[in-house]
Amino acid sequence: MTLRRLGLLTSLCATACLLGCGTRTIYIKAGEPVMLRQTVKGAKVWVKDAKGNLTPGILDLAEGWWCLEDVKR
Repeated sequence: MTLRRLGLLTSLCATACLLGCGTRTIYIKAGEPVMLRQTVKGAKVWVKDAKGNLTPGILDLAEGWWCLEDVKR
């Protein structure tokens, strides 16, 4: 087998493998809820204190929780 044919065969095999692999991304419209597939540890969140003021905090978001954008910022 010549070097050119070997290179072509290698390129075809690599292309075939890459076409079947990869991550598929689905975009969700703003305001649509999503359910977490795995726990997100140490997420930076805003929480309200006793006076209703937003305060920075850190929270583990558990698998199965629903997340929704707050449109009233």
